Amino acid sequence: MNRPRYKIAAGCLLAILLAVAMSSAVRAGTVTGHVIDRSTGSPVSGAVVYLFPPGDSVVSNDRGEFTFSKVPAGQYMVEVSHSEFEPMMLSGQEVTGDRILSCTIQLTRRIAPPAGEVVARQEIKKSIGLLDSMADAISGREAPAVSQGLTEEWSNEPGSGKSVDRRSKPVTPVPTPPKYIPPHEYEYDEYYGLPPFDMNFQNYGTNRFVETRRDPLSTFAADVDDASYGVARQYLHDGNQPPRDAIRVEEFVNHFDYDYPAPSYSKFQVISSTMISPFDDSTTILAIGIKGREIDRRERKPLNLTFVIDVSGSMGYDNRLELVKYALRELVDQLGRNDRIGIVTYGSGARRVLEPVNASNKREILSRIESLRPGGSTNAEAGLRMGYAMAERQFVSGHNNQIILCSDGVANVGLTHAEDLMETIQDRAREGVSLHSFGVGMGNYNDVLLEKLAKQGNGKYSYINNREEAYRLMAVDFVSTVEILARDVKIQMQFDHRAVRSYRLLGYENRAVEDNRFRDNERDGGEIGAGHEVTAVYELVLNGRGRKGAVGTLALRWKDADGREISELNQPITLDNRAGREECAPTLRLALTAAKFAEKLKETRYVRDLSYAELYEYASVLAEENPSEQTFELLDLIQTAGGLNYYHTKR
Repeated sequence: MNRPRYKIAAGCLLAILLAVAMSSAVRAGTVTGHVIDRSTGSPVSGAVVYLFPPGDSVVSNDRGEFTFSKVPAGQYMVEVSHSEFEPMMLSGQEVTGDRILSCTIQLTRRIAPPAGEVVARQEIKKSIGLLDSMADAISGREAPAVSQGLTEEWSNEPGSGKSVDRRSKPVTPVPTPPKYIPPHEYEYDEYYGLPPFDMNFQNYGTNRFVETRRDPLSTFAADVDDASYGVARQYLHDGNQPPRDAIRVEEFVNHFDYDYPAPSYSKFQVISSTMISPFDDSTTILAIGIKGREIDRRERKPLNLTFVIDVSGSMGYDNRLELVKYALRELVDQLGRNDRIGIVTYGSGARRVLEPVNASNKREILSRIESLRPGGSTNAEAGLRMGYAMAERQFVSGHNNQIILCSDGVANVGLTHAEDLMETIQDRAREGVSLHSFGVGMGNYNDVLLEKLAKQGNGKYSYINNREEAYRLMAVDFVSTVEILARDVKIQMQFDHRAVRSYRLLGYENRAVEDNRFRDNERDGGEIGAGHEVTAVYELVLNGRGRKGAVGTLALRWKDADGREISELNQPITLDNRAGREECAPTLRLALTAAKFAEKLKETRYVRDLSYAELYEYASVLAEENPSEQTFELLDLIQTAGGLNYYHTKR
C-alpha cells in the first residue's frame, strides 16, 4: 500500500540515517560538510544542519561549509534544511575517533507549486533494515552492521543509489469515503517506524459512570482546544500508535465543526440532541452544543499581537521553524491597518526582533519573520518574560491584547521560577493579555507545558503539523478565536435522578470544576470566541425505557469580555427529540464517532468490545450522508489506527 507519511509545509528536508555497528573507539571525531546548489554548483549559505543526538545545530557559512567537532564515535542523524530547496535523503557511515567524515550535499532548488495547489504529504519510503538497526541502537541492544557500500565521501550525485527524492505531490480530492481494508490485508511494512523520542504527556484519567442519586451535578470548564487531535493525527500519519496519555477526548470532539445555528440576539445558544447508542442498547447518548454569537470582522476590536517564537536548535529539526514562519505569514495577511505586531524570539536567550509596528508595514514584518534561523538551547522563560514586557508596552485597554507562542515545547534552559512565571501569566490574563500556544514537531515535544501555558493565559492550545492546518488555525479561525465573547465560561449539568440512573461525561477530565464553585466568580473557566462552538457528549443510563421529557437542566455561566458583568443561562434538557440510531442528527453521530475514536486510542474500559472495523462502518454511513474533508479524514485515521492496532498486537 502506498500511503503518504508526513506533510512538509515549506522548505527542504535532508535526513541522513547512519545505521552502522557501534564503534569500539572512544575518541571523538569530526563531521564536516559542504552544501551546494546542484544546478549551479554554488555554495548554499544559511542552511541549518542539525545533528541528533545530542541535538546540536550549526548554520552553513557563506562558502556553504559546516563543521561538528568532538563528535563521539557512534550513530547519528544529520538534517539539513533550507526554505529554497527540495528534500533529499542520504545514507552514511560510522563516525569514529580521530576521523574526519566529510560530505558534499547537493540540493535541488525548490519549484513552487501552481497557485492554489495544495501540497500533500511527502512520501517517505523507509528501509526496514536501517530502522531496525537504529531502534536496536537507541534501545541499547547491539545493532547489526548494515553494509551500505559507502565511501568516506558522502554524495547525493544522480545515479549514486544513495539519494531518495521525496517531492510532494498535489492532493487528489476524495469523491467517496475510502473503502475499509481488513487489518490482515495491510502491508505492515508501511506502518513500521521509530516512535518519536522525548514526548511529554500527562495522564488525567478517565471519567466513570456516576450514580445520579449520589451526585446529580456534572461541572466543567468550557474548552475549545484541539491539540490532542492534531498530535494523534501526526502519530498515525507517521505509522505510530499515539500514547494513551496524549489523548484528550473532548479535544477530538471539539476539533470538528458541527455548524450549530448562531443565536440572533442572545450571546449563546444551547443545542441538545439524543439517541440510543449504536454500540449499546442500554445507553442513551446526549450531546450538548453551545454556539457563541457571531461578529462581523469589520466590527472586531484592533489586535495588539506579540509573537514569541522558539528559534532554538530543535526548531530546525523537521522544518519546524519553517512551518511556524508560514503560519505567521498567513496570520499577518489577515490583519488590518488598526492592528499592531511585535516579535520576540528565544534560543539560548531572548531577543527583540521587531518592536511593535502597525500591521500595514507588512514588508518589514514579513522580512523579520523570514530572517529567523534556528540555533542554540531553549530558554522559554526568558522569551516569555520579554514577550510579556513587550505586550505591556503596546497594551491598549479595549483592544485585543494577545501573545502568540510558537514552540515545540522544549525548555531545557530557564523555567527555574516556573511557578512565578505561571502566576505572572495568570495575572496578565486577568488584566486582558491572553496567551495562545501553538505546538509543532514530533520528538522533544512538551504537550504538558504548552497546554498549561495556554490554560493559565486564557488562550487556545492547538497543534500545527502541515500547511493546511496552519492555514485553518491562522487564516480562518484565529481572528474569531481572539475576539473574546465570554470569559471563565463554566457548564453545569444537573440530572434528574427520576429520569437518569447514571451518567458519564466523555472527556473534560482536566477541565473538571468543583460543583460548589460553579458560581464562584474567582474560579477559572474557559474562554469562548465569537462564533465558536463547544460540544460535550454524555452517556446516560435511563430509569425506564422509552422515557420522554426532561432529563435535567443545563446551567451556563460566564463573564463578559472585560470581566465585569456576570451572566447565567438555564435551559431544560429533554428527550423529546430522542431518535433511533440512524434518524438522529448527523452532528450527533459525528461527535459520538470522534469521542469513541479517542476512547479507542486511549484504550478505555468502555470501548473494549468496540472494534475499529465497527467504528469505521458506523462512520462511513455518516460520511456518505454528509461528505466533507473532515469526515473523510476521520475515516482514514480510524482505518489507519485499526491496521496499526492489529499489527502491533500480532507481531
